[in-house]
Amino acid sequence: MSIKKNLLYFFFLFLRYFAIALGAIFFVLIISFIISWQSWRNFTREALSGKNNLSTALYSLQDRNWSNAKTDLNLAENNFQASGAAITELYRTWLPAKIGLGQAQLNDLELLNDSALIITRSALQASQLAENISAAAFNGKDNFQDLQAGQKAVFLESLIALEPELNGLKANLSLALFNIDRIHRFGILWPLRGQLQEVRTQLEQGQFMLTQSLPIIRLLPAFSGYPQAVHYLIMLQNNDEIRPTGGFLGTYVRADIIDFGKIERLTADDVYHLDMPSIGKTKYTPPTPISKYLKVENWYLRDANWSPDWPQSARQIQEMFQAESLAAGQADVPLDGIVGITPDFVADLLKITGPITVRGESYAPENMQALLQYNVEVAYKEEEISSWDRKNIINELISALKDKLITLPLRQYPELIASLDKSLKRGDLLLYFNDAGRQNIAKELGGSGEIKSVEGDYLMVVDANLAAFKSDAVMQKNLTYRVQDKKNGLTANLTLNYRHRGGFDWRTTRYRSYTRVLAPLGSQLIQIKGLEEATADIIDYDDINLGKHVFGFFWSIEPGQNKELILSYNLPNNLKNDFRENNYYSLYVQRQPGSRIASLSLAIETDKKIISAKPQDLNGEIKTQSAYWTISLEQDQKIKIL
Repeated sequence: MSIKKNLLYFFFLFLRYFAIALGAIFFVLIISFIISWQSWRNFTREALSGKNNLSTALYSLQDRNWSNAKTDLNLAENNFQASGAAITELYRTWLPAKIGLGQAQLNDLELLNDSALIITRSALQASQLAENISAAAFNGKDNFQDLQAGQKAVFLESLIALEPELNGLKANLSLALFNIDRIHRFGILWPLRGQLQEVRTQLEQGQFMLTQSLPIIRLLPAFSGYPQAVHYLIMLQNNDEIRPTGGFLGTYVRADIIDFGKIERLTADDVYHLDMPSIGKTKYTPPTPISKYLKVENWYLRDANWSPDWPQSARQIQEMFQAESLAAGQADVPLDGIVGITPDFVADLLKITGPITVRGESYAPENMQALLQYNVEVAYKEEEISSWDRKNIINELISALKDKLITLPLRQYPELIASLDKSLKRGDLLLYFNDAGRQNIAKELGGSGEIKSVEGDYLMVVDANLAAFKSDAVMQKNLTYRVQDKKNGLTANLTLNYRHRGGFDWRTTRYRSYTRVLAPLGSQLIQIKGLEEATADIIDYDDINLGKHVFGFFWSIEPGQNKELILSYNLPNNLKNDFRENNYYSLYVQRQPGSRIASLSLAIETDKKIISAKPQDLNGEIKTQSAYWTISLEQDQKIKIL
């Protein structure tokens, strides 16, 4: 009984002292709060005022009201400096800041405040740059087309000179992002997590825009006719009739640009208007598949993009264009470069400009390609237009699209830059310049279209529609790539599953493709299942010009049918050594421009434990000794396994 009484005595004694201690702590906190109250009030007042001033300034920037924007940004800068000073005072006067938890909360507030100050100063810098350009060039005009030649010159010169300033802005945004990422997920700013994520997204978008804009700015002289006129050949690549660099070269456009963006010439023509007059006058030996499956003895401009490497094909296109122009009595000025575009690029532009109307019909992103093909393949006969003039409508489309683009409001320029970046990464817009410096910039932008040189594994499937009309429009293509670590080395198995969902009509017929699979140099063929070897024309060799091993074959698929083939080959020994000795495997999958791969399934299987796989955001599954992904091949993909 006495033991029980003693336990109760000590328990109540503990509660008494605990209550005293708790009261003392509470008293100290109250005193601390009273002492720091002024600092908390100053921080709250200044931070909220800074947020409001910054928001107001951003709206003024959108309206190009530079004076109001600068006034509000200067106020916001003063606010955030004052709130930062309040945080410094809180480190001194707020008692919880002396211990880890309280200090972490103030650290988060300081990181957020520093980010806001960086954003404010960056906006102030950007507004000053924009005001300088606007005052010197635009003078209240809403678009580039409204400017005089001298104003255009000032505008372009100002933009080109901006690169150091824009690099500074990019660095500031990176620092703001770094600060926000250091804020604790669970802490004093937890209620603001949604707003913080929104700010982070906007910062990333701004950083992305600057990253993409800088190389484009360096390319301005190449497309502005400044300081001298430029001359380009634009090849329209119809990916409904896929060819190695994107599509059949059915139409070409000549573009001459002078005087700071003035388009002196922008005219389209049927490629056969050069090919036909060149019969018997130009001599180019065609690649064997073109000769055999298209039944031609000479090589013409329409088939010049046989190499999947855009620089190689662009040089071939340029040479043939000049030779055929001379043969047709249309000798032209020397070219500065070759540009390749697919209908997907034009469709993306229409998403920005809105539909265009030509000859009473509306061309929108969804119907542009099919409608144009119908008009130049079928409808021209009903309208009693000669076959020689059937593509004149393309000039009207180009003119209408050009008018939309040159009157595009400045506020839509970020959207235009994002669309250009997407097209460059997908290969829907390919650039080749005769000037090596400009070509390096095109490569930096991701639009040079060269076959990538990589140290690890590599895969590219290159289809070439040969006399199959526009059947690629109805083909469903799925790829599966599986790499296994076997006793004798790394073995790759590539499955091509193609389904023909069309029929026999003016647009589609049986699918006929000469397909090449590009793999690392030194790969060795094991077998190909699913082909009739007697008619497949299988090739298997190291292509030094491409820097790849090439497996090639011809196959056809009837309408309504599905066909599958499996290509098996051994990867070179250096990849095996990396895999076994260094526990490292990498794969670069390059997308054929213009291709429409419905899905790409990847499987990497090994007898060793997989530590990590990148990128982790792909739709995949990582197991102990295997990794699987299923992705859409919208652009090139890089895979790494450790």
